[in-house]
Amino acid sequence: MATEGNDRGADVEVQHHVLRDRSAMDAVAAEWRALDARAADPLAYFQSFDWCRPWIEVFAGARCRPEIHTLRQGGALVAVWPLMLSGSAVKRLEPLGWPHSQYANLLIDPAFDGRVAKRLLLAGLARTKHDVTVLESVPAGSALAALFVDTPPLSDHGNSAAMLDLSTFASPESYAATLSKTQRRNRNRRRNALSRHGALSFCVLFPGEDGFAQAVATCFEYKKTWLRETGRRSTGFAFTGFDRFLASLPGRRDDLSGACLSVLKAGDRVIAGELGFLHHGHYHAYLGAFDWDLRDASPGKVQMDMTVCWLIEQGATTYDLLGHPADYKESWSNRTLGLAAYALPVTLAGRAYAGLWTARLRPGLKQVYERLPHRLRRLARFGQSFALFLMIA
Repeated sequence: MATEGNDRGADVEVQHHVLRDRSAMDAVAAEWRALDARAADPLAYFQSFDWCRPWIEVFAGARCRPEIHTLRQGGALVAVWPLMLSGSAVKRLEPLGWPHSQYANLLIDPAFDGRVAKRLLLAGLARTKHDVTVLESVPAGSALAALFVDTPPLSDHGNSAAMLDLSTFASPESYAATLSKTQRRNRNRRRNALSRHGALSFCVLFPGEDGFAQAVATCFEYKKTWLRETGRRSTGFAFTGFDRFLASLPGRRDDLSGACLSVLKAGDRVIAGELGFLHHGHYHAYLGAFDWDLRDASPGKVQMDMTVCWLIEQGATTYDLLGHPADYKESWSNRTLGLAAYALPVTLAGRAYAGLWTARLRPGLKQVYERLPHRLRRLARFGQSFALFLMIA
């Protein structure tokens, strides 16, 4: 079990430790989960043990190892900042689970002094041998944003997450009543068109329940088809084992937490699905997919509508469509949350990476790829490898 400890400085009752392997993570699993419950941060699912531990199990290796900074006060775990050390030519500290993690954040006990946390965590960061720290998608107002309140974010890297506030709806019927006449007409038209392929049914499955694993596999293949047919790339899909990782994520129906899968069927045929994560009443819409052959009837929109209604029934507060603005996200949301990016170089190589690659070349290459004509993007077929190159270089 690899850990690193330090208790020097004025805060001798607070210890800083770094966890660097699976056994070290497992040793604090119960405390990590208890801290998560106390923090009750809806935007910290991607810093939870239930996300980080399965990710390390599937993806950790020579190019990537955990670097999880923790603080203890009086022996109790009061802060967890899951990072990882990656890269070869340039050693980077990044949020653990990147690029699959959607928000960079940290877990901190609300009773712990944030000023002490900031001083000790940043000091611990400085002792880690690396070239640059790169943090993307840091939510405004989050615990991690507070850590870097004195650090200017990267310019031209602004992002935002689209969200639908569900707390204003007392029931699915009250939600439906807010739709315009045109929206209600389109809603009925889609459902009628899909019902010609079989009676429509909807359910939400949790890990371990009958049909969950097979439905995840089906949705994964649907998403790959969509990426291929539309000529898009996905950095996350470029990782071998991504499907296995998603299927391994835990979730619980009894307390509505963790992974769950919305499934829309026409007869016995799965026609759309959405893998999402529930965390303190906040739902992250992580991976949506649909049967490409039925695309003209918009099964994905029908599934999303039914998922929103189910979430309202369960008392969830937010339907989160995550970062990177898109027209369809805007049509489903009623508020946004700003996301910032930071690059903190330590060495000359880190400065070059942050100033040239992160700030200029990488965004430029992405724009070139995204502006390629649809037919050329489809013919390229190297999109997934290109995406992986953009991530690991």
